[in-house]
Amino acid sequence: MKNHLGISGKLLLAVCFAATGCHGNEDEKPLVLSPVNVQVQLIGPAGRNSADRINYSSTIQADKSIDISAQVAGTLLSLPVEVGQYIEKGQLIASIDETVYRSQYNAQMAQVDLAKETYDRILTVYNKGSIAEIRMLTARADYEQAGAAAKATYQNIVHCRIYAPRSGYIGTRNIEAGATVSPGVPIVRLFDISTVSVYVPIPEMEINAYKTGVTAKVHVGALGDKVFEGSIDKISVAPSSGAPIYTIQVKINNIGNKLKPGMSCDVAFNGGNQPARETAMAETLIPLQALQVDEQKQNFVFVVDRAVKKAVRRNVQAGDLYENGIGIKSGLRTGDELIISGFHKITDGSSVHVIN
Repeated sequence: MKNHLGISGKLLLAVCFAATGCHGNEDEKPLVLSPVNVQVQLIGPAGRNSADRINYSSTIQADKSIDISAQVAGTLLSLPVEVGQYIEKGQLIASIDETVYRSQYNAQMAQVDLAKETYDRILTVYNKGSIAEIRMLTARADYEQAGAAAKATYQNIVHCRIYAPRSGYIGTRNIEAGATVSPGVPIVRLFDISTVSVYVPIPEMEINAYKTGVTAKVHVGALGDKVFEGSIDKISVAPSSGAPIYTIQVKINNIGNKLKPGMSCDVAFNGGNQPARETAMAETLIPLQALQVDEQKQNFVFVVDRAVKKAVRRNVQAGDLYENGIGIKSGLRTGDELIISGFHKITDGSSVHVIN
């Protein structure tokens, strides 16, 4: 059986609810929201906020590399060095079979002895006035030529032993013992890494912003993101073939030889020494997280109105993106206090409390 309230019953309930509501409102206070704690960044003149250089990726290269080759042909007898081995200047790198050159030298020395004996006899006779001077001069020339030929052959023997022209690391071994070597064909490559270089590609729009001597920070991931200090040593005056890209050489003193050729690195040029690569002339750099966008794709930020202690929405025009922020072309003025934390809790007109 359905239970229906009569009209009088409904009126009674309404009165009871109304009475209860009235008594409850007597003890309630108007709801007041607490100010949101925010941090702010003071905006300076446009273009004065320095932007960090976006890191350039490159690799470590030996400042000097030497292809060491033989000066004579022959069979390689030994190659007593290994890839990665550090060798001192003057240390033996390779030896070539000198048998052929030694035999030639011995034969030529015999010719030298014979020529000397002949010259001595003719000189004695000449001194007695028994023969013409031309005979003596010819004998002397034969003796000198034989001696010169022997000395040249002896140099071939000397060149059969190859020594390091400077200290460094063996980078590559291009041949093994037992193989035949030829003059000018590299046997090993020697790296001098007491100083190393990083060759940084720079777009044409930025190359004129740099000068030699500008310092740079080189981050090397293979060494636990260790940072090395370097400086610009050379700047190319011609672009790479087929692309408007120039090259800057950054030189680093490799203390302890920790940097090895081929290691990947990121290079950032120090803003204090960098004549350009600040935000564009009409841009002000702000933290990227402070920039927001609404449903209409309008970029905006919040600034503080100190007079009323409230947040004010400010529409802005975004510019270029940098590693440490984004440039703002318009919408901010010098002296504005940009809200950089707590902005996700506020709307236009929210009460705020500046904590920095």
